[in-house]
Amino acid sequence: MRFVTIVQASAFVPVWLRVLLLMAAGAKVWGAGIYSGCYFGSKDVTMGLGTFVNRGVLFDGTAPITLGRQVAVGHRAQFITSTHEIGPSDGRGGRVVDRPIVVGDGCWIGAGAIILPGVTVGDGCVIGAGTVVTRDCEPNGLYAGSPARRVRDLDSAPSVR
Repeated sequence: MRFVTIVQASAFVPVWLRVLLLMAAGAKVWGAGIYSGCYFGSKDVTMGLGTFVNRGVLFDGTAPITLGRQVAVGHRAQFITSTHEIGPSDGRGGRVVDRPIVVGDGCWIGAGAIILPGVTVGDGCVIGAGTVVTRDCEPNGLYAGSPARRVRDLDSAPSVR
């Protein structure tokens, strides 16, 4: 996976080839658009049809990361699946704990947002730029801040196309 991560991240690799390289390494990203500079820590990443990942996004990947259909991910967002338990005073970074992340269908993750281990972002949410998501987000809400808080409810009706 390391070689694929280095090659696919290049700005010289077209989007379609980047997706094929990641799929060859075991990621389930068919139908997604993934731009350059993204880092994949493992193949345990799944993206739904129509998902768009902008430049410089980090997928830690020590636990599964799942993005639903039609998810938009802004520049330099981070999906962090590993953390540490709090250890004793002589080493607070205790045992490593890995927890999956799930982002529901239709979400928009703003530029520079950080989604932390074990979080589920419900369908139709907007996570504001620079937001730090430390716990689950209920569907159809606008979340902002550090830590994230629900700023307002969003319409839950699907668009007419």
